Amino acid sequence: MLTQFAAPNHKRYHMTMADEPVKPANPKSESDKPAKPADPAPPTAAKAGAPPAEALSDGTMPTVLSAGDGHRPVSKGKVSRTGVYRRADIMTTLLTTLGVIIALAALLGGYYWFAIRQSKNQPTATTTTTELSSEDLKKLGSFFEGNSAGSNAQTLTISPSTLFSNRVAVSQDLKVIGGLEVSGDTTLAGLTANKTANLGVTNVRGQLTVAGPLSAQSPVTLGAGATVTGNLTTTGNGSFGGVVSAPTVNATTVTVTGTLNIGGHISISGQAPSASPAGQAGSGSSASVEGIDSAGTLTIRTGSGSTAGLLVNLTFKSAYPRAPHIIITPIGSGSAALQPYIIKTATGFTVGAVNAPSSSNTSYSFEYWVVQ
Repeated sequence: MLTQFAAPNHKRYHMTMADEPVKPANPKSESDKPAKPADPAPPTAAKAGAPPAEALSDGTMPTVLSAGDGHRPVSKGKVSRTGVYRRADIMTTLLTTLGVIIALAALLGGYYWFAIRQSKNQPTATTTTTELSSEDLKKLGSFFEGNSAGSNAQTLTISPSTLFSNRVAVSQDLKVIGGLEVSGDTTLAGLTANKTANLGVTNVRGQLTVAGPLSAQSPVTLGAGATVTGNLTTTGNGSFGGVVSAPTVNATTVTVTGTLNIGGHISISGQAPSASPAGQAGSGSSASVEGIDSAGTLTIRTGSGSTAGLLVNLTFKSAYPRAPHIIITPIGSGSAALQPYIIKTATGFTVGAVNAPSSSNTSYSFEYWVVQ
C-alpha cells in the first residue's frame, strides 16, 4: 500500500505491503505516546490502459503502476551500461586472440632462429691429407723394408683414405671386408669368387673353372675354342662359323642352308607306318611293312584272283604337310616284272602293278624312300 507522510516542505510516499504496519512519520515526538498513524492516502487513479486494481484482504487498494513508471528508456545520445559491457566483451576477445597469435609467432621464430644458428655452428667435414715424414717412417721400423712388423695377433688400422704412390706388395692373404674397386688392369694368378662377381672386360690366360651356374648377359667370345664335358643346353639359336663335331646330335628340327656333308652312314629313326592290301591284291591277301615313314620295305602277299592294278597301301604314322617325294625300288625280278608304280598323298601312298601277278600266294616286296 502507498502511505503518505507529511513533511515540512514536500510530500513523501512510502510503498509497503498491505499487511505491513505503518511506521510513524516522526518517530521523535514531544509526547511519549505513539504517534497516530496518518490516514491512508487515497489510491492513485490508474493511468489509461492500466489494468484495474483489486482490493487486498484488509480492504486496502494497491496502486497499479503502468509501463514507464519503474523503467525509463535511455535517451538517445546516452550510453547504456549493457552496451558498454557488450563492447568490453568484444574488445577482450579480440585482444586475447591477438595475444595468442603473437605468442605463437614468437615461439616459432625463436625455434627456427636457434635451429639455423646451430646448423651454421656445426663444423664441416673436410678431407685432410697427412704426409709421413722420415721420422714417422723410421718409427714403423723394418715393416717397409720387407720384414714383418708385429705378430699375427696385432692389427694395423688406417682409418682415413690412404694413397700409396708406388707398388704395394702383400706377401700373404689379403682380406677385404668391404667392396674392392680397381680402376686399372688387374692381374690375378688365381681368383676364387664364392658369391656373385660382376666382371667387365676380363681376360683369363689360365684355366677358368666355374663350379656353379655361369650366366652371361652379353655374347661370349671364345678365341681358342671351348670344351664342354657335361651337357650343353641352349634356349636360343646357335650359330657356328666353323666345324661342329659331335658323336651324337639329337635335334627335333635341323635346317641346313648350305651343303650337308655326311662322312658316314645315314641312320634314320622314327615311328613305323601301317600297310594293308589294295583292291586288286586278291582274296586272302596280306600286307606288311618294315621301317619308318621316311624309308623301309613294303611287302604284299597276293591272294586268289589278283590282277593288275593297285596291290598294297602304306599309311604314314605322321602325315606330311603335303604329298612328299617317294622313290620305290622292286626287290627281285618277280617284283620288277610287275612294272610297279605309285599313287601318293600327304597321308601315304599305294603301289600298283602294270602286269598282273603270275600266281596267287606270292610275295612281292618294294623298297621306298620318302622326303618332303
